[in-house]
Amino acid sequence: MESDFSDDNLSIVKDYFNIVLIGDPCVGKTSILEKYVNNAFQANLENKKLIEIYKKKICLFTNSYKLKFWDITKFIGKNDISELDMFYNCDGIIFVSSYDDKSSLENLNIWYQLLIEYVDLSTKEMLWLINKKDLNEGKVLTEEQIEKKSKDLQLDFYEVSAKTGENIEEGIKKVVKKLILRCSDIEENDDDNSFESTADSANSIDLEERKNCTIF
Repeated sequence: MESDFSDDNLSIVKDYFNIVLIGDPCVGKTSILEKYVNNAFQANLENKKLIEIYKKKICLFTNSYKLKFWDITKFIGKNDISELDMFYNCDGIIFVSSYDDKSSLENLNIWYQLLIEYVDLSTKEMLWLINKKDLNEGKVLTEEQIEKKSKDLQLDFYEVSAKTGENIEEGIKKVVKKLILRCSDIEENDDDNSFESTADSANSIDLEERKNCTIF
């Protein structure tokens, strides 16, 4: 499939955005999207594909926008980064860690460095989500560690829960608002009352199809 992401396909004000979720396996990337898109939660989701795709419409600043999420479900290396078109052509990148997984915090540097080697991150809007905010016990990440990592990588963050949905909508909405403001003449203080429509069905991309992933 040929990518249809080109200047010829863009209107004066862009009405769609591609957002990639990246982070260690099992930190809850798919669960976060399941909660946001389908309002569903499963504790143990098993992904058999390299990439899962989710679509949803959102209304901000009285306009409707299409969101397409690329969920990188398995570990990827340098060759994968350099061959996956979505990283070059996406609009936003959301890093995901988990409160009960210390390595997911430490490996954030690895994911960041993998991307920065191949992608101009200055052209992307980025955010960091820390999943499992709902845990009463078992948290191994501290506020100090999170604040330091946020400062080191210059990433705004939200503490979220895929189980309860807490802060997921707020975090994604923040990324989308920045993308809208980046490509339009809308002022930040304009009315941004929002509603969200029924989501499109989730799709999967096979490992063999990963090199030529179609963008909106």
